[in-house]
Amino acid sequence: MTAARTEGGDTARRALRLLEAVAAASSPAALQDLADTVGLSKSTTYRLLRVLQEEEYVTRADAGGYRIGARLMRLAAEVMPRADVFAGARPMLRSLADLSGETATLHLRAGDEAVLVLGAESDYELRRAARVGSATPLYRGASGQAILAFLPDPEIIAIMRRAGGAAHAEEVERDLASVRTNGYALSQAANHPGLLGIAVPILTTSLHAVASVAISGPSDRWTARRATAIADLLTERCARLASLFETSSPAATPG
Repeated sequence: MTAARTEGGDTARRALRLLEAVAAASSPAALQDLADTVGLSKSTTYRLLRVLQEEEYVTRADAGGYRIGARLMRLAAEVMPRADVFAGARPMLRSLADLSGETATLHLRAGDEAVLVLGAESDYELRRAARVGSATPLYRGASGQAILAFLPDPEIIAIMRRAGGAAHAEEVERDLASVRTNGYALSQAANHPGLLGIAVPILTTSLHAVASVAISGPSDRWTARRATAIADLLTERCARLASLFETSSPAATPG
C-alpha cells in the first residue's frame, strides 16, 4: 500500500530528487541537465540549488556544474560508515594505528573542506579522537593540505581565493610546495591544539588527490621524527587504497 503524500511536501521532494541527481552524476552536473533529470523548469531548479548550496548540501565546481557539498558528505559519513568503498580502508587504518600507536583517519574532499569519514583510534587514553563527519579547511592542517597540494592549479587558486583573509597565502604555498616535494604533509596544532599529524594523499591515475590518510597524536609523544619515519609505509598503503577510489561512486569521491 502506498503511503499518503504529505500535503505541501512537493518542494522538499524536488530538493531531494535534485540531491539524488547531483550525487548520481559522474562529474559536476550542469543546471540544464539536472532540470531535465528531475523534470523541473530551469528557474525552479536554480532556486532549489541555490538553497541547497547555501546550506552546503551542494557546491559549485570551479569549471561549472554542481557536486555534493561538505554538509551532505558529513551526513553520509555519519549514517553509512560501512559503505563498500570503505571496506578495504577500514582494516588498513586499523593496521596503521596499531603500527604507529596513534589514530589513523581517512579524509575525503568535500568542496573546500576535508571531511573525516573513517578512523581507527589509538589505544592510548590520551589520543586524537576520530570524530566521523568533522571537517577542516583544505588549506589548513596535514589531512587537507595533502589533498590540496595535488589538485589542479585552477582549483587550488579558486579555493585560496574563497578562503580570502582566513588563509595566509604565502605560508600555504610554501606548505604545499613542501608536500609535493616530500610526498606527505606534516602539521602541528593546525586544527587541534597539542596534536601533530602526518598525511599522504590518495591519488587518481591523473595524479590528482581525492582523499588523504592521516596519522595523528599528541605532539609530545607523536613527534615529527616518529611521524616522518612512517611516511614511506603510509605512502605505500595509500597507493593500495587508490584503486578503491578509482571505482567508487561519485558520492564517495567528490571533487
